Amino acid sequence: MYKKTILNICFIFGMSFLLSACEPHRIDIQQGNQVKPELLAKLELGMTRKQVLFLLGTPLLKDPFHQDRWDYIYYMKPGNGEVEFSRVTLFFNGSVLQKIDDSEYLPTKESSNNDATDTETDE
Repeated sequence: MYKKTILNICFIFGMSFLLSACEPHRIDIQQGNQVKPELLAKLELGMTRKQVLFLLGTPLLKDPFHQDRWDYIYYMKPGNGEVEFSRVTLFFNGSVLQKIDDSEYLPTKESSNNDATDTETDE
């Protein structure tokens, strides 16, 4: 009986050791509109709503109570990394773009790397 108890303890210890090395797979969670820096640079005051839709696409948030405000929000949570959050808010007066709030805009690492390689090839 003593040998069975030792054998069970060794088995449990061995299994816990093996399973502690396993890390669960976590998927990337991506939501919203990723506004690329080159598209944000093309955005100009005075553009119509249709021109903005053509350039950036449909905004993630169109508040029914504030119809003159569009929010382009991007959220990326890599499985084992840090969360990236970016927001561009556009304000309209009627159908004309009046204000661009990009204070919370964060260009993604992927697009900023592409920009760096494009400038190197242009020179």
